Amino acid sequence: MSFNQTLQTSEIQAIPAPFPNTKGTVTLKILNADQPLGPALALLRMEPESEIARHLQERTTETLYVLEGDFINEGISYPAGTELNVKPMIAHGPHTTKNGCSVLVMFSYPSVLDDFKLA
Repeated sequence: MSFNQTLQTSEIQAIPAPFPNTKGTVTLKILNADQPLGPALALLRMEPESEIARHLQERTTETLYVLEGDFINEGISYPAGTELNVKPMIAHGPHTTKNGCSVLVMFSYPSVLDDFKLA
């Protein structure tokens, strides 16, 4: 089997999440932003007590898969192994965490980060 791209997430630099009104420490590792290789993919890390404000994507479908920790969306806590799917133009959040969490986030194109609007 031949791969076009193979990544070790430990070798990818985390960046501060560029979302407005974020509280605490929230970082992203962009795993794929090359559309011919598939959906945009990012590893989201939220440190304890952090928050991403209520928002929506106008054009992008978002899929979240909780890898570890407690991911809280709109006051409901989702444990590791939970998948959430959000269609464009659907406001969601705030996203919070009490103890910290890691979430794999997949976005349809046209965007990874530039389709984030506060709701």
